Amino acid sequence: MLGYFDGLHLGHQALFEKARALASEKNATISVLTFPESPTLVFKKFNTDLFKHLTSKAKRCQLFEDNGVDFLYFTDFTSHFAKLTSHDFIANYIRHLSVAAIVVGFDYQFGSDHAGLEALSAYETYQIDKVIADGQKISSTAIRQAILDGDVTRANQLLGYAYEVTGIVVHGEARGRTIGYPTANIASKDSQYIPAIGVYVVDIEVSGKRYRGMASIGYNDTFGGKNKTLEVHIFDYRDEIYGETVTVYFLQFIRGMIKFDSVADLITQMESDEKTSREFNA
Repeated sequence: MLGYFDGLHLGHQALFEKARALASEKNATISVLTFPESPTLVFKKFNTDLFKHLTSKAKRCQLFEDNGVDFLYFTDFTSHFAKLTSHDFIANYIRHLSVAAIVVGFDYQFGSDHAGLEALSAYETYQIDKVIADGQKISSTAIRQAILDGDVTRANQLLGYAYEVTGIVVHGEARGRTIGYPTANIASKDSQYIPAIGVYVVDIEVSGKRYRGMASIGYNDTFGGKNKTLEVHIFDYRDEIYGETVTVYFLQFIRGMIKFDSVADLITQMESDEKTSREFNA
């Protein structure tokens, strides 16, 4: 199998389901050739968003393993790689493997000549139909847009799991503790997409244990903040965890950011957000 597989969403998972069935039938293993960065970097003018992923590197590898992949090969998508014709790709990559079968998506093309299934006629090849959700094709592009819009419910439906961001707990302004809502300020370790500004129901994993909480993504408008932050108030948790790596699972959007007239109004709203978060059933 060949592809970038950003997010390994439900559409990708349909490919792996077929691959697992074939591997069992043929007593074979599943191999994937993929890229550490998006192939788009080779074709578009650079901007930092091109470095962003739906999953951290560790999560991506874990998802491949969870989907039954036995051998995972990373190769850099370079100008040279992009110029390979389908014939060259088969000669340089596929022929070196003992291929029992090939599984591809409904719109699969490869090589600089954009070849389709006809170029793979020498191999037993299976093409998987596109996977639809609410009339829309499931794609990494649709998931990225949902996250940027703050619609994490939709993103999670298309992914088949809760969207997550991994990061290190760092020192912030420490204002939360002065109003009874201390927060863990999280700096993302990986170039991941951060959901839209707002307040979210989240779970957060600390030292292997998962806790419910509420996350705020924004600029601390009430206090005149200037830097975009990801902060999580962890319910019923009081330990200091600076320097620890944590994972935030986004479950539901609660509301957009509001600049409050007073700290008292902010606290009243946060009490309401907490109630919503505690009552949420994933």
